Amino acid sequence: MVLVRPEVPANVGAAARTIRNTGLEGLSLVAPGDWRTVECWRTAWGAHDVLEQAQVFEDLGAAVAGAHTVIAFSGKRDRERPALDVREAAEEVAAMAPGERADLVFGGETSGLTLGELDLCGRRASIPSHPDQPSLNLSHAVMVAAYEVFRPSDRPAAHRGRATHGGREAMLDLLREGLLAIGALPPVNTDSFFGEWRSLFQRADLSAKEVRLLEHMARKMIQRGGGPP
Repeated sequence: MVLVRPEVPANVGAAARTIRNTGLEGLSLVAPGDWRTVECWRTAWGAHDVLEQAQVFEDLGAAVAGAHTVIAFSGKRDRERPALDVREAAEEVAAMAPGERADLVFGGETSGLTLGELDLCGRRASIPSHPDQPSLNLSHAVMVAAYEVFRPSDRPAAHRGRATHGGREAMLDLLREGLLAIGALPPVNTDSFFGEWRSLFQRADLSAKEVRLLEHMARKMIQRGGGPP
């Protein structure tokens, strides 16, 4: 579980308790406020070890770098990048091979995840709710997502080894440089145009070998464009 800018200590404690309730592992906090409070410890009943072992990061990229699948939970709508239903997201997690890591990412209580953070995660998921009150409390959203991952189901066959999020990001940086080198991206407003490329490869569920092949292609593009080898 990755909580980005959590503001209410009780929600951090409740997320830790949910992790213990559902057999998940690991709590990461990105730029949290003052969360080490009595209120936080009280709501983490039976899961104080999860709080003690929680990792704190300055930015989301560092928090998810070692994950093989990163799923951002958000109620924000994007026609070009539709979100998975929470149960579909849980099925993706269930299909992962032993030893692979999935990070479930949730934004802060006030404004949720930024568009940049959603793009960074690659996968998006939403939790259905009544239109009269579509916004869920952070700890409730964490519980629903964790339960869907935990609930008994027929597990699909394990997927081949995925690349880590950090590995994909490094490849995307190299690809961006390669596309610039051959003139496939404009030198102005580059990141906006590259967003579609990023979205494409984030959805592709790449293996480590496939990432290495794409890096090799990007280096050749840079060489052809006159950049360093």
